[in-house]
Parts: sequence; C-alpha cells; structure tokens
Amino acid sequence: MIRPAGLAGTITRAAAAAAAAATRTITAITDLMKAEKVFFIYVAKNKEWQRMQAEDWGYVSAMSRFYKWWMRRYFDVELPVEADILPVITGKMFDRMSVAYLTRDHTERGKEVYHFYLAYFKPFFTDCNTEGYTAENLGITWWQRPASEASETKRYAFFADKNCPRVSHVLAHELLRMKGRVKKDYFGGVHELWDRHVYGDLPFLYFDSQFKRVRKEDSYRFVTIDPAGL
Repeated sequence: MIRPAGLAGTITRAAAAAAAAATRTITAITDLMKAEKVFFIYVAKNKEWQRMQAEDWGYVSAMSRFYKWWMRRYFDVELPVEADILPVITGKMFDRMSVAYLTRDHTERGKEVYHFYLAYFKPFFTDCNTEGYTAENLGITWWQRPASEASETKRYAFFADKNCPRVSHVLAHELLRMKGRVKKDYFGGVHELWDRHVYGDLPFLYFDSQFKRVRKEDSYRFVTIDPAGL
C-alpha cells in the first residue's frame, strides 16, 4: 500500500522548488548585468598615435590578454576581450578630451560593451581615488608614460608598476558590480583594498609574461590588486 506524502515532504519539495527558482532568477539577473565583452581602448592624440602604437601597443595588447585570464581566474567572469587604439582630434571648449568626451564615445559605440579607456589625461572630479573613473560598463584610467625616453624593457616595467595596478582597480569595480555585489563592496571595498596596498603593508600581486605568480624581486610583467581582499 502506497501512503501519500506527509505535510513535511510537501513543504520540503516546495522549499526546494522555491530555492531553485530563486537561484535561476539570481543567475538571470547576473547575466543581464554582464557586458557583451570588454574592449580596452588606448586613447592617443592623432599626431602621436603612430609613435604610441610603436612604443606602447606591445604592452597594451599583452595586458588585455592577461586581464582576460585574470577576470576568469579571480572573479569567475568569462568575457571576450578586445583592444584597439583610438586616435583623437579634439577641438576647443566642449570637445576637449575629458571624462564627458569618452562617456559620449562609449554611448555612441554601445552601452552593452564594457569600454575601458586608457587615457593620456587624469580624470578629474571622480569618486575613484586612483586617477580613474568607473560607471556601468565604462572604465577610464590615466595611462602614465615615462617622463623621458626609455628602452622597451624599462618602459614596460614602468607600465607594470604604474598603470597595470590602476587598471585592475577600476576593472574590479565593474566585475564586482556585474556579479551582483552591493555598492559598499564593489565601490567602497575596492577603495579600502587599494589603500591597504598603497598606504598599508598589503603587497600587490605580481605575474610574469606567462601569467604565473612571481615575487616582486623576480622578473614580472603585470601587477594587480589582490582580489582575495575583496
């Protein structure tokens, strides 16, 4: 004789179904918050872009591939990554290079893509404490260059120490937002971690050209924040 399931069994099945539905909803919402791809855009003045391409593009291209791996390894975010150079001819007054200029470019290209601009100017009047700017599917950071001519080896080392950590900082804001974290985490938490790196005793992470973790004393190509602190 088969006995009908009791009330406890019914509640258990209902709870399991509700939990599964909630998980599917959260997953769907998280997927909607993700961008179609990450597009690194190296911004250069029109009269300088060919020299910048010759001197900086090797590092920028390698860095874009590194961050595709880094996003998957530390944030479990799998997105296509592209990179390109944007030569710009800016005018006067309202067409001067600025956060507003690049925000407009982002909108015109399509907000469904996460555009990350490596700009030759410092973004002013932002809430980000690393000479950068972040918004939904939009990142901007100052791409600093050596004050004087340097060999490729020294130039790439400069980029690794000065620019790569900034990129990881701004990128972390958006990756955490994509994963559904609250603003206290994806904004304030990243800034707190940055301060621990810059003003405290928490070391950055160092990687060689094959994306292998190395020590600061070793030969390294990329430097990032430590996502374990998030």
